[in-house]
Amino acid sequence: MDILKAFFSLSSLTLLSRVSGFVKVALFAAYYGRSPEADMFLAVMILPDLLYRFLSEGLVSSAAVPLFVDVGGDEARQKQALTTVLTLGFWISLAATALLAYFADDFCRMLAPGFDSALFERMKWLWRLVSIYIVTGILAGALTSFFNAQNLFALPALGPLLVNLAIIAGTLIVAGGAVEKIVLAVVIGSLLQLLWLIYLLWHYRCKFACGDLFSGYDSTVAKSFLRSVFPVAAWISVLPFIPVYERYLMSMQPVGSVAALNYIEKLFNLPLGILSISLARVILPELSRLSGKMRQSFLFKTLGYATLVLVPVVALIVIFADPVVEIVFRRGQFSIEDARVAAGLFRSYAYALLPTTLCMVLNRGFFAARKYLVPFFAGLSAAAVQFWLGRPLVAEYGVNGIGYAAAAAFSVQLLVLLVAEWRSVHKLA
Repeated sequence: MDILKAFFSLSSLTLLSRVSGFVKVALFAAYYGRSPEADMFLAVMILPDLLYRFLSEGLVSSAAVPLFVDVGGDEARQKQALTTVLTLGFWISLAATALLAYFADDFCRMLAPGFDSALFERMKWLWRLVSIYIVTGILAGALTSFFNAQNLFALPALGPLLVNLAIIAGTLIVAGGAVEKIVLAVVIGSLLQLLWLIYLLWHYRCKFACGDLFSGYDSTVAKSFLRSVFPVAAWISVLPFIPVYERYLMSMQPVGSVAALNYIEKLFNLPLGILSISLARVILPELSRLSGKMRQSFLFKTLGYATLVLVPVVALIVIFADPVVEIVFRRGQFSIEDARVAAGLFRSYAYALLPTTLCMVLNRGFFAARKYLVPFFAGLSAAAVQFWLGRPLVAEYGVNGIGYAAAAAFSVQLLVLLVAEWRSVHKLA
């Protein structure tokens, strides 16, 4: 496989998706600014955002891609593996959705303790509605992993674009009114993404007729998949507490700080998606096919190239954060003060981009080697640092402290992963 060709095709589609994401966020910012309505909606949108982070960190792909690579071109084993992963994903995500909906009161109170009663009741209803996204997102992640293992990257990446287009349409229709219809558009968009991937499955794997696709579940494959994914799931299960904690800290800052954090996370996801996540997704199948010194050589070369590309990107964000935020967000209800706050937060988050990317690359090396405990402990270390530094840094630097805490946390995670990888190098020497 031509890694560069796959990377550029995926990153190009990701760029298109991220541009639509810019339009989506800019439209919402223009209509709602840093208002209480925006705080409520964007606090609820933590669920799709978290699912995005889960999937980008490898919740499904960490075990699914190596599994699909192992079965190779055997049609029967491919169908068996895909059916097993889809079945597990459906029932697990359905259970998670039910729990999120049942405990909506507790989750919403934890996310936004400062909301008044009317805003809080609306938030609970929105939380239950958007939780449906968990089911469609997990199934989409499983199908995307299957396609990636077949070296098909670009077309599955159109799915997030469909989600963004649905949200843009919903925002334009509502035009500053009640945000409930925009949340409904989020759910509709997630269904469109899943239908697109199902169409691709039919188009590229015609032998997988809908009638017999779900007749190949295998308990042995299921146990192997669950054993592989459990450490990753345990580590990623800590991730929700980080954005919840960040939003808790922001809710204690001036009104609109929660919205500012959400806006900048979307902006930060542009280089993260185009460069970091695209790179991590493309290299995992190739790493899964390699072994020993060949895998490590490929991994360290990728780390070097990623560093050379991202250092200038970080520098550009730090220098041009203010004009970028002005161009993207400065319109409608988004004021000059809003732009100043958002630009400072964007600049502080930029320092987390390089360590975040290198962690993603190193994690794929461990996933491909079927070593899941190292990313688990490295992730826990990073979470501990972020919780430890979050409050004092926000107290010292205001909203910008959130970005500094993230940069420190991912730097610690990177150090742990590098030490573990270096030790494995010496074992092979």
